[in-house]
Amino acid sequence: MTLNTMLAAIYEPGNNDLVLKEYPIPTPFKKQVLLKVTASAVCHSDVFFLSGSFPLSNPVILGHEIVGIPVQLGPDVTGIEEGHLYAVWVIDPCAAKAAGVAPIIDSTGIGMNGGYAEYVLVEDSQLVPVPHGLKPEIAALAADSLLTVYNAVHNVAGLRPRSDLKVLIIGIGGLGHQAVQLCKHYGATVYACDYKPAARQLALELGATKAFDLAELTDATTTKKLTVDIVFDFVATSQTFTLAKAATQADSNTLGKHGKIVVVGVSEETMTFTSIELILADVYVLPTLYGSKDDVKSSLKLLADGAVRPVVQVEPLENVNKIINELRANQVTGRKVIMPGLKI
Repeated sequence: MTLNTMLAAIYEPGNNDLVLKEYPIPTPFKKQVLLKVTASAVCHSDVFFLSGSFPLSNPVILGHEIVGIPVQLGPDVTGIEEGHLYAVWVIDPCAAKAAGVAPIIDSTGIGMNGGYAEYVLVEDSQLVPVPHGLKPEIAALAADSLLTVYNAVHNVAGLRPRSDLKVLIIGIGGLGHQAVQLCKHYGATVYACDYKPAARQLALELGATKAFDLAELTDATTTKKLTVDIVFDFVATSQTFTLAKAATQADSNTLGKHGKIVVVGVSEETMTFTSIELILADVYVLPTLYGSKDDVKSSLKLLADGAVRPVVQVEPLENVNKIINELRANQVTGRKVIMPGLKI
């Protein structure tokens, strides 16, 4: 590696793995900041891109759950301190948006170069200061996974502190285990479902009242031993959606009449339902994606206050394909975070 290049993990169309190689270190221009990447969490959506289910059109450095330290400021940058740790809200205000394409698709780490590298170039308006004392590998989760959970729980489902609602969380993975904690922090009674024994055990340790496998949840919803006000589906398959509908069949006094299914997960399956089916079930189906810059700030505060304590394992950048293969095989408990400065 030369003084002008950095190690980066690059998505190349048609390749099922990321390509690790030297890449030019970018130069910041007007209102841009060059960050030295401190931590970048690995998201299951990268598996989705690499599988070809939603192929990206151009080579790009992936990684969209980033914290880093400014090392070079472009012209007209204000309010950014070199040496301070910042989280990156990945929606780039200057990115060209194609008609009909959500801004997240043309954002840092997806449509534009991201955090699986030693440095990343961002707009100054994307940066959110990390509270002092919060570890980078924990703070990184506020840039996507906890941010997505917060948006789903607080904004989309409308859950609030001192709630007495019952919620079911399907999929206790990188996002779901944080959702258990946030819902508990808000006062809800939390039930969990996952096919993995380790994930169910984690849910119980984090405060879930009961953790079901798929067969147990099928029995509980069929016999109406379990009914809830809100389901957060972090898996989003036809099977989990069917279970979610069954769990919200009963009327809820606290929600008026309707239960809520918040679809957070991304899968390749087609979920089908008829309008009459949802009308008779008295269910609102609410999709959600990512969150706002203010949600990043709220997520950082939750982490700094200890209200959410993510399960995190750190690995060097060189292990990115190993981590992605573990995600493909559903072998990851909690969240894995790349730290480019970490030695193998």
